[in-house]
Amino acid sequence: MLVPRRLLALLVAPIVVVAACGGDNKSGGSATGATPAGTSKTDVQTIDVTLSDSGCEPRSIAAKAGPTTFEVKNEGSAAVTEFEILAGSKILGEVENVIPGGDRSFSLTLAPGSYTTYCPGGSSFDKGTLEVADAPTGSAADQTARNGAVTTYLNYVKSETGVLVTAMAPFAAAVKSGDIAGAKAKFAAARYHYETIEPIAESFGDLDPAIDAREGDVPEAEWGGFHRIEKALWVDNDVSGMGPVADALVANVGKLQVQAGTIRLEPAQIANGAVELLNEVSTSKITGEEDRYSHTDLSDFAGNLAGAKAGFEALKPLVTGANAAVATDIAKRFDDVQTALDSHKGTDPTGNGYVLYDTLTPDQTRALSTTVDTLAEPLSKLAAIVL
Repeated sequence: MLVPRRLLALLVAPIVVVAACGGDNKSGGSATGATPAGTSKTDVQTIDVTLSDSGCEPRSIAAKAGPTTFEVKNEGSAAVTEFEILAGSKILGEVENVIPGGDRSFSLTLAPGSYTTYCPGGSSFDKGTLEVADAPTGSAADQTARNGAVTTYLNYVKSETGVLVTAMAPFAAAVKSGDIAGAKAKFAAARYHYETIEPIAESFGDLDPAIDAREGDVPEAEWGGFHRIEKALWVDNDVSGMGPVADALVANVGKLQVQAGTIRLEPAQIANGAVELLNEVSTSKITGEEDRYSHTDLSDFAGNLAGAKAGFEALKPLVTGANAAVATDIAKRFDDVQTALDSHKGTDPTGNGYVLYDTLTPDQTRALSTTVDTLAEPLSKLAAIVL
C-alpha cells in the first residue's frame, strides 16, 4: 500500500508537540457544539473525536492551553480515516490510517489561539474549529533536562546532514559525468544519511519532497531528487539530462544543512517522528515501494532505525521512575530489530551492505514488519511520557 507523503510542513516553532500512538479510545463521546475538554489527574486534558463518512465530530471544540491528548475513533468509515489540526495550512498534529472500527490517539501541547480541525474526505463537515484559551499548563518536567535532550538530538541531526552533504558530492559528480556504475555504487550510501534524519522530515518543509519525493508524490514536472535519479540509473540506464537534477539535489541538501541549525523541537515531537517513521516502515516501505528501482530498501531501513534510535537515546534521560521499565523494553526491541535487519546483510551490485530487497521472500518481509511493529508499540508510549 502506498501511503501518500505528508507534504505540508509541521510548524517548527514549539507551539505544538505531537505524539501519535495506538490504544483504545477512552470514551468516544461527540457533540456538535463547543465541547470543553476533560482534565486528568496529571493535567493532561483529553478530547474525544469521532470519524464517520460525514466528517469528524465535535465540529467545534473548546480547550485550554497545555498538554492535550486527542482520542480519535473511526465509527466504521472507509472514506474518512485521518484527523488533523491545522494552523493555516500547516499540520500541527494528526493521526492517519485510523481503520474502520479502530482508534488511535496523539498528544500535543496546545498554545492559545484558533485552529482548524480537518478530516479529509468528509462528505458534510470535513472541517471544524478548535478554540484554545489561555490556562495554566500544570507541572512541567525539568526544563533543563528537556532542553538537553533536544540539543543532543539536534546535534545528531546536524552531524548527519554534514555527512550527507559530503556524500552527495561524489554521487552527483558520477551522475554528471555519466558514470552509471559509479553513481549506482554511491546511491545508497548517500541516501542513508537522509534516512537517519527522516523522523523529523516534516520540519524540513518543501525540502523534503524536493529531496525525497517518489514518482507520483508530486507532479511529474516538479519531480526531482534522489528517486528521479534512481529511475534514470536503474530503469533508463541513461543519466544524460540528469545534471540539473543532481545540481538541484546538492543545492537542496546544502539548504537542509543550513536549516538544521535553525530547527526548534520539543521532546514529544522527536518521539512522535520516530514512531510515525517506524509505522511507515512496517506498513508501506515494507512493500519495497521506497527504492522501487534500485531495491536498496534495507539500507534505508537501517538509516531509519539508526535515526529513530538516536531520538530515543536523546530522550531516555527524561524517562525516570515508574516509566524506566518502558525505556528498558524499548531498548531491547531496538536490539531485536537491528538483529533482524542484520540477518539480511550481504553484498549486491550497489555495495550498500545488504542484499537487494527484491531477493527477500514474503515470509522474510513479514517477519521484518512484525519485528518493527513490536518496537513501534512501546515506543508510542514515549511521547506521552515526555509530554
